[in-house]
Amino acid sequence: MSSFTIAIESFLDAINDEQSWVEELNVHLQKVSALYSEASAGEINDSLRRLASFLPNLRLVALGHVAITCGSLVERGGDPEIAGPSLLEKLTVVNEAVLDFYHRCRARAEWDKELIEELRPAAIENADEDIGPDGLTPAAIIEDHVNNEGWQGLAQRFGPELFEICPTSVLGHMADEYFRLGLIAHLSRSKKLRRAAREQSGLLEQTRTVDKASGTERSFLITMLRVLDDEQLLILHVEQKKGFVIRISGIADNFQLHTLLAGAIIGSPSKGMVTGEAPSSLAVAQCKDTAVGEAGGEHVTGPFNLWNWGGIQADGRLPAGQAGMRHWIWGEGSPADILPFEDRRMVLVGPPPFGRSWVAGRTFCGMAGEMKVERQLSDSEVAHWVTRIAQAAHPAQSSAGSQRTPFTSEAASNAKPWWKFF
Repeated sequence: MSSFTIAIESFLDAINDEQSWVEELNVHLQKVSALYSEASAGEINDSLRRLASFLPNLRLVALGHVAITCGSLVERGGDPEIAGPSLLEKLTVVNEAVLDFYHRCRARAEWDKELIEELRPAAIENADEDIGPDGLTPAAIIEDHVNNEGWQGLAQRFGPELFEICPTSVLGHMADEYFRLGLIAHLSRSKKLRRAAREQSGLLEQTRTVDKASGTERSFLITMLRVLDDEQLLILHVEQKKGFVIRISGIADNFQLHTLLAGAIIGSPSKGMVTGEAPSSLAVAQCKDTAVGEAGGEHVTGPFNLWNWGGIQADGRLPAGQAGMRHWIWGEGSPADILPFEDRRMVLVGPPPFGRSWVAGRTFCGMAGEMKVERQLSDSEVAHWVTRIAQAAHPAQSSAGSQRTPFTSEAASNAKPWWKFF
């Protein structure tokens, strides 16, 4: 039996021992972590199976330790679908416990007069406008503290008291960070698991509720849960009158989307591609599945501005300069933010209004980004789509007959019905 297997067996014994608590579990976790490099592929998957067998009835105190161990094993080549489904089933339980902890802890903090006065000066300093010493409510003061300092101090202050009343809430909060990291490691490496997460009704909204209570605007877990797989997008370069049907998977943010899109559709106009400065092949590879080295990702200069379909003008053109910014598809967002037109997400492509650059790479290094151009649209299809979205975006002008038909051409007048394009 290898040193790694011995360490795993000892860890499993501790997990199964009702007397083992956080400190002992931490020691076992460190011993296992130190031996990952010695584990064979077979030992990694065998360990995942053993750990997964504990998950249905696992004590909450050990859930974070087991989840992060499973995640580490998956990062070293283990099969994410061994323990991943059981971990995903636990997310609702963890969310419920953590949300209860935040509510209980916040309520006690707001009633703690000594704490409120201790935190008041910092809250006043952080306020957007001048506020007198009594101008902030206890709720606003605690909200400011959570947003700027997190929950660690409040958890240490009120955790022991809350544990006596509701240990499940406290244990859920203690497990949450490691649990999320372990689950993300699995989700990033399995389309099947991500699909299962999307199919769980209410899971995304429940996780959003937890994030809001924690003071987090958008966690990495939310970003992961919103990743699209095998999603078809309709791309229209309005100025150059080119169109493409693409399919994407595993793209976490729109910087990655922009880079891959530029790499996929920029090329020779004689071959139906668009003109522009394409990113380097290495930048594209780093947004797919190539590791980013110590030197960092490739520098990318954005060749496009990406728009939601509502940004199109009544004449079938995109606004010039920085007009219409509310319709821009921002790099910090995700493909899931892109608005659908008739049940299909659509991206309008135009020239950049100013220079923008970023570093190539992936939000989740374990998740491969995929983009495939399934086909190019004909001139008539592009014209037809532009006409449809311009009419939809400006129905009043269209019904009044004041709209000039976009891309008027013989090809457009002979276009196939839109539902026959796919």
